[in-house]
Amino acid sequence: MVNDMTNILRRINRNNLVPRIISLLISAFVLTFIYNKFLVTNQIVVGGISGLAILIEKVFHISTTLFINASNVILVILSFVILGKSKTIDQLIGCIVYILMLNVTAPLADKIDFAFESQILMIIVVSLVYGVCNGIIYRAGYSTGGTDFLSQILSLKMKKSITQVSLVIYISIILMSAFILEISQVLMSIFIIYVSNKITDAVLFGISSSKMVFILSEHNDEIEDFVMNKIKIGATELKVRGGYKNEQKQMLLCVVHNTQYEKFKGSILKMDPTAFIITDECYEVSGGTKYAILPF
Repeated sequence: MVNDMTNILRRINRNNLVPRIISLLISAFVLTFIYNKFLVTNQIVVGGISGLAILIEKVFHISTTLFINASNVILVILSFVILGKSKTIDQLIGCIVYILMLNVTAPLADKIDFAFESQILMIIVVSLVYGVCNGIIYRAGYSTGGTDFLSQILSLKMKKSITQVSLVIYISIILMSAFILEISQVLMSIFIIYVSNKITDAVLFGISSSKMVFILSEHNDEIEDFVMNKIKIGATELKVRGGYKNEQKQMLLCVVHNTQYEKFKGSILKMDPTAFIITDECYEVSGGTKYAILPF
């Protein structure tokens, strides 16, 4: 999924090359510094090749930088052979920048003497920074290689989606860490992965301020009148056909602000307690207000 998204974003942002490259360089530098300074030092595994590198260092005493460098070279070669030139080159720029910054920040992390007052503060800050940096890199249309290459290769060979393969890889590495590291380190890893992924999604897609609501009811006319004239929001009529009885029905689509949602839903259920309601996050409505946080 991340791969598909980065490819789409790259095409959209082709005219913003300079800010994208600058964002990639800065984000990769911060990301790798955080990795070398806090994750490697505290042996916190956040999945992927970088997480596996920490486990390899713990068991075999091979440096994380050396393992990541070697792994990415091997994966790039395999990607050229198995996936082809175009798919490999799509991710190669981000991968090269990430490896370059990893090697630059490794000695810097050793020289800079800095520590958080508590581990709780450390994992919170690391989670936020990790999520923001990854989000900016993906939003700029790049990736950091490693697991992205591996996921695509395994996805092709196993005939499974990239999302499924990526999930299996991350879960496998976390499970491995449970046998090698202390339980406190594993719990910190899970916390950082969860929070940083949420932050990454927020940077990629924005923060949802509204709900997209689909309503299927026998009282659609009454509900539509209430929506349009009482609470003053728009409603779109959709013609749908039920799969069970094969009956054609009318479904309403509304976009409701988060602050109005509970009241909105309660009012609908008062009019029809059996109404079928589907709700999802809505990040943007064309023609509405857009909050630009990045120049791409």
